[in-house]
Amino acid sequence: MRKLLFTLLLLGLIAGGIAVYLFATTPKESAGVRFPLSASQRALLGQVPATAESFALVPTAAALEGKLLANPITRDAVASFAEKQALPQPWMLGRADLLIWREAGGGTRYLIRLDPFRAAIVRVYRMIGGDIGDTLLINAPAAQPIDAAELESILALTANLPPGDAVAVQRVASRGAFPPIGRPAVTSVKVTAGEIELTSHAAAGAAVDGLRIRPTSFPRGAILTAAFSEAPRVVEDLNRLFGTKVSQLLEQGGSIAIYDVDTGTLLPRPRGVIIIPADDARRAAFASVGSLARTAEKDGNLLLSFDDSLDTYLKEASDPARWPGNRWSLRADPQRLAPILRKLGDSLGLRVAAPRLFRSARDLERWIGGLEQASAIEAADSREGSVEVLRVRIAAK
Repeated sequence: MRKLLFTLLLLGLIAGGIAVYLFATTPKESAGVRFPLSASQRALLGQVPATAESFALVPTAAALEGKLLANPITRDAVASFAEKQALPQPWMLGRADLLIWREAGGGTRYLIRLDPFRAAIVRVYRMIGGDIGDTLLINAPAAQPIDAAELESILALTANLPPGDAVAVQRVASRGAFPPIGRPAVTSVKVTAGEIELTSHAAAGAAVDGLRIRPTSFPRGAILTAAFSEAPRVVEDLNRLFGTKVSQLLEQGGSIAIYDVDTGTLLPRPRGVIIIPADDARRAAFASVGSLARTAEKDGNLLLSFDDSLDTYLKEASDPARWPGNRWSLRADPQRLAPILRKLGDSLGLRVAAPRLFRSARDLERWIGGLEQASAIEAADSREGSVEVLRVRIAAK
């Protein structure tokens, strides 16, 4: 009996010692990611399978979980994801860097490089039925790795990225809604208790002259304000919603401030203000459309609205823009905008009459649908030399 008790006590002490070790060697502070990446981090990225659609590197990933749970924007998203996807526990990771990738056919995998002792503990945990499924790999995957030349071209895009907590990559074949720039794209992600900042790089497209209207502030009451140097094709769908060619006003750039969307009709109708520079080239087009709407002029801009939003725009306060953008910039209120986008995604009239606008609303909902705990989203997209740079700030309530 004494031998049994002694054995049980010894086993308890060993288990307790292991638990103390695992806890003590699990960091609370993220090492973060800095550019250029270290040789070991580049080598870890070289293990990404060729079949991966997107992937991410998270240094000292165990510490990042604490940041995500402390941030009100990401807290619910992490909990929801954990319900659907088996995740490695922080004690399993220790100080290890984590490589995450998503297969083109679906499914997420994790690769970590562990010290021998922790690796042995994790293997035992998995053998006795630890609930992490087959998603966590300790050894490199058997699949063919990503082409070295492609990886080098992707890593070249990380030049001048700001430090963050993780770096994510969308490959050429990736069709995710974020980031809304070209592919491949690399994104530095920084998480604090009050906000999330993302900076994305992609190869730049054709050069632009810069915003003809460069917003220094955004109207406080708008659910979405967007400015652009040249009108995206989706603007053409506004002609059907308003019954006149408003797209001609925005061909050379301008802004749209949306205060609400009437989703109770067969064809949803936005309520807002169109803003364009008050130059001679625009005045003729403005005059032809303005006869059907309310108009005004303020601060060197021509203003047009098909409802009473113009009164609100002229009276309300504005918030300063965080960054300029020479391609496009926007600010959104996700708490009010996300429910509207969900309704637009169910609108048959919008899908038939304005398919580009329908797809844009659907993509935007995929982007911000899980961010209703945020108070504001601001983004600015610019061409900087041969690189397209997208900066995004998501602020907590």
